[in-house]
Amino acid sequence: PISWTPPPDAGEPLGCVATSFTFSSVFFEEECLGRFVRLETDAAEDGAAFLVEREEKFSQLICATALVDQRHARGLRSLRWDLLAARLPAGILHAKISVLLWTNAARIIVASANLTEDGYRRNHEVFGVLDYLPGGSAPLDVLRDLVAFLEDAVGYVDPKATTPDAAIARWQSFLKRVRAATDRKSVV
Repeated sequence: PISWTPPPDAGEPLGCVATSFTFSSVFFEEECLGRFVRLETDAAEDGAAFLVEREEKFSQLICATALVDQRHARGLRSLRWDLLAARLPAGILHAKISVLLWTNAARIIVASANLTEDGYRRNHEVFGVLDYLPGGSAPLDVLRDLVAFLEDAVGYVDPKATTPDAAIARWQSFLKRVRAATDRKSVV
């Protein structure tokens, strides 16, 4: 997924959150997160070298989380990224929004594609990508509105909880960091 590849001079990857209706954990980890952190090895070809590089780069992230409709929140899991199940009382989580943050850039991706290989590689899908760079002109209102939506959406993981669990706390803290990094007129 080219949309997860950092823009030039983005800096170091800090974290990301994403939503999806259907989900492939292998695709999310190897393709989306792999591009986000710029993995140079390949899971299928590099074996142990891939595992070492993946561990090293993923351990540097402050947050990597997928929020997925409860019907599809399954698959292999990792200690380095979180998979949260959205349990809407009536309906489904159908949003496909990703927020990526590097030290010098932020990106939002709004798409019709689920976080699956079919969604990103085979289906005819639509992607909207906005990069927030120092001195850039991307509209901050769009980013703020999407961050507010994501702050609300994570409430469907455990609506009755009075204290967020660690994964939800990472999601919330990350979105606060995105908001703080982009609230200045010169983004990030």
